[in-house]
Amino acid sequence: MTSRSLDLGPLAERVPEALRAIAAYEVPEPPRMIAKLDANELPYGLPAALRAELGRALSEVAIERYPDLHASRLRAVLVRQLGVAADQLVFGNGSDELIALLCSGFSGRPGGRPGDRPGGARGGAVLFPDPTFVYYRLAAIFRGAEPIAVPLTSAFELDEPAMIRAIDVHRPGVVFLALPNNPTGTLWRMGFATELAARYRDTVIVSDEAYFAYSGATSLPVLTEHPNLVVMRTLSKLGMAGLRVGFTISSPAIAAVLEKLRPPYNVSALDQRAAELLLERAGEWCAARAAEVVAERTRLAAALAARGLEVFPSAANLLLVRTAEARALWQRLADAGVSVRLFDAGRLAGCLRITVGTPAENADLLAAL
Repeated sequence: MTSRSLDLGPLAERVPEALRAIAAYEVPEPPRMIAKLDANELPYGLPAALRAELGRALSEVAIERYPDLHASRLRAVLVRQLGVAADQLVFGNGSDELIALLCSGFSGRPGGRPGDRPGGARGGAVLFPDPTFVYYRLAAIFRGAEPIAVPLTSAFELDEPAMIRAIDVHRPGVVFLALPNNPTGTLWRMGFATELAARYRDTVIVSDEAYFAYSGATSLPVLTEHPNLVVMRTLSKLGMAGLRVGFTISSPAIAAVLEKLRPPYNVSALDQRAAELLLERAGEWCAARAAEVVAERTRLAAALAARGLEVFPSAANLLLVRTAEARALWQRLADAGVSVRLFDAGRLAGCLRITVGTPAENADLLAAL
């Protein structure tokens, strides 16, 4: 079979320059897998009874029909559980889509026009710490906004004065704060997000709480005091990564803008029904498993440190470690069937990100070390 050519020919000039320099997202996997510790998922599968109940519920979904445009039943569940209003919620195909919607809706400068490009007189900006979740940068680039990365300290702590200086200079439309941060696991001062929201009323401040189940830290109680603050959550870290369901909680005014941009039927009928059922029926089970992961996180961090690795504090379901032999160590783990995330460039050079697994998976990891 002949290999397919990746040469676009004359179409290459149509691809934005920023996009040409970006590689597609990939996660390398070892030939055999005994412990998948590279994607920050909950390592426990649903119990058999819940799986059976889920199967019955999904079998009744009318897949010949389009999904509920407004995710009404799922929305009602979250309204009850979170104590928010229905018009404060916007659903996305995972939090990635919501990040893109926020960049599309709010990254312009006052007086900007659709299609304005970064670096132009009216080009907008999106600001975030660095390193952090990679999709903040990608979503900004793909939507024609200038990505502004503010370096973290050498200990991967948030440099608050540098963030404020950068906001004053660049006046971004959106600021993303992952609380706790991925891939470092660090939980920065929660009050900083609300302070930014109070100080910069013309900027959307996003408190990305994807790992809330493991940190317990949230800006939700003060959301109504800050009309430009957005809390973002996802079900991906709660044992529902396969569903791709995320949501934002914000003022109704921000939610209305995002609804204009949200693709119709972006959350499938199967995903809506599964998320609704699992939030109602598996909530206690998910919370108990998350608590087990937190306990394992403490034990695993101590064991890794005892083996000479530099382990950074974490409030998520992951541990970032640094070593002079990161690539060799990653290869040794891969050969043993243990998959972790390798970073070998930039600020994270020499680091491995390890998802906290089950006790058995963590034992396999330590044995491979």
